[in-house]
Amino acid sequence: MSAAAQRYWDQKAAQLTFTHPLNLGWIAALPKRARILDYGCGYGRTLAELSDAGWRNSVGVDSSAGMIERGRREHPELDLRATGATRLAEPDGAFDAALLFAVLTTIPDDADQVAVMSELRRLLAPRGWLYLSDYLLQEDERSLARYRAGSARHGVYGVWDREDGGVFRHQTREGLERLLAGFDVIAERQVETTTFSGAPAIAIQVLARQSSAD
Repeated sequence: MSAAAQRYWDQKAAQLTFTHPLNLGWIAALPKRARILDYGCGYGRTLAELSDAGWRNSVGVDSSAGMIERGRREHPELDLRATGATRLAEPDGAFDAALLFAVLTTIPDDADQVAVMSELRRLLAPRGWLYLSDYLLQEDERSLARYRAGSARHGVYGVWDREDGGVFRHQTREGLERLLAGFDVIAERQVETTTFSGAPAIAIQVLARQSSAD
């Protein structure tokens, strides 16, 4: 992550509110003792929901120290950790499940997205669960205008710039399917959310499990 991007997440984005809903029914079969990783946990919002619902053997990690500082203030009971690298200091198969909520959208680069998904495959136990929530390309004119401008600036359609300096990315379905290679999709749904600025947006949520080894 560049120094400018780090400052954005530590200083500006750490003050914002995240809105992707967590469907606890999707993971109802996951034992309460399961070890869960919230990768890119922000200020711990979804991890707090898990804790309130009885899943308390959980860890949240985020590259933004500002996010983690906020999370520790708001949720001192949670295990929240700042990490400066994609790879975590955890052994292979250390987690039974992982959340990846609005994380890919914050990673404009293909290789960096692939690295995150590779790390999650390493960290998840055989047949471990992955609950992903993110954005496919939006169809409203505001988003289309942002994609056109972002494509001219960044060379990738779907990458766009927020007015406050953040750089984000929305996925093609084909791109998301490539990133999910190695996982078997169990469920998928679209949900209404709002962006940081309060604009309506449609998110895609996917529940998947690590594919069995051949």
